[in-house]
Amino acid sequence: MKSIRNIQDKANTIIQNAWVTLGIPFDLPIINEKEQGIIDIESLILSTLLIMKQGRIVTDLPAWLIRFSSLVNHQKLKTMFKSISPGHRNIIIKNLNHPTFHGAPESFKKIFNLKEQLPDSLLSAIDLRLQKLNTIENVARLSIMIRNRLLYGTGFRADLVTITHIKGLGMKGSQLAKLLCANDSTISRVLNDLKACQFLDHDNERIGLIDIYPRMFISTQSVWNLSEMIDAFKFSFKELKKSVFENLNFKHDGFGRKIFTEIT
Repeated sequence: MKSIRNIQDKANTIIQNAWVTLGIPFDLPIINEKEQGIIDIESLILSTLLIMKQGRIVTDLPAWLIRFSSLVNHQKLKTMFKSISPGHRNIIIKNLNHPTFHGAPESFKKIFNLKEQLPDSLLSAIDLRLQKLNTIENVARLSIMIRNRLLYGTGFRADLVTITHIKGLGMKGSQLAKLLCANDSTISRVLNDLKACQFLDHDNERIGLIDIYPRMFISTQSVWNLSEMIDAFKFSFKELKKSVFENLNFKHDGFGRKIFTEIT
């Protein structure tokens, strides 16, 4: 369907912009997080796998996963993957069928049940792309989530600290847990810790002067919205399509809003 291809084309370009921010050297401008919003790493990975085409991404993403594996929250990625519909999970598994993904770290392969090993003939291709990736130090200057994971580890504490940089976040613990794909109890415990040390006030807002970010640019909401938009264009009835569009929530999804604006 032409409309679905339009979504994939628009999404693919924006996703490549985001990967430049995180260190993959596509010949495209970065996503400036302070202007456009914060990039959630696991959400970017899933969005990429959902609309992925053949091309350099099939070697660059496995290489990135090797370089940055210690900074990926694999539990969050697994939970997010399970939260989408079976149809979209199947699309992701199909897209992961490219043999280069068998060179990804075992912690990543386990989530998607990838059991084969990378063929020797492709080892050099992955190694070559590894050499082209930006350094962790440079990526940490561009990505606040990477920077905070280097500071606080890859647990949900780091990501919660990250999103408290968003101006006027004003979210309850259960809402924050949904946005981060975490258990309510985990987020509640971390919030209490951050309040106890006067890092947050009682409204879950940061205390003191901080770097301000306008929103989430790519978040869990982006994955859900992208899935919904793809499904909407499968409907032949305009009323059904309109109903899906009316229920999309772009509050924490600058990526989805940008795609939606361009295709409607």
